[in-house]
Amino acid sequence: ILQLVDVRRADNVLAWFLAALILHDLVLLPLYAALDRLAARATGVRAINYVRVPAALSALLFVVWFPTILGLNDASFGRVAGFTRDGVLERWLALSAALFAISALLWFVMGRREAPHASPRAG
Repeated sequence: ILQLVDVRRADNVLAWFLAALILHDLVLLPLYAALDRLAARATGVRAINYVRVPAALSALLFVVWFPTILGLNDASFGRVAGFTRDGVLERWLALSAALFAISALLWFVMGRREAPHASPRAG
């Protein structure tokens, strides 16, 4: 908090906040709302949740770790963080694939459970 009180830092934080607000609310929100609406129409309202959750988790992991995933950290990163960035992209891709695979398995199991069973024919 003491660093934010400094006028030079407060200006930077305010500029970053306004840019993030404008980028999210005016650009990203309409974009992913439109994509979500298209996906819901294509797959059905119930099925879209099995895509939303792993996509959101994968995107969250990417947003938090994108410098490491893309290898944008400087050379001292491994020394400071305590691990190397070798294979981070592959691990993120594998984790994302696992999230989607688990979601697909749950969708299949829940779909089989909700499917109406064939009633015997009255003859």
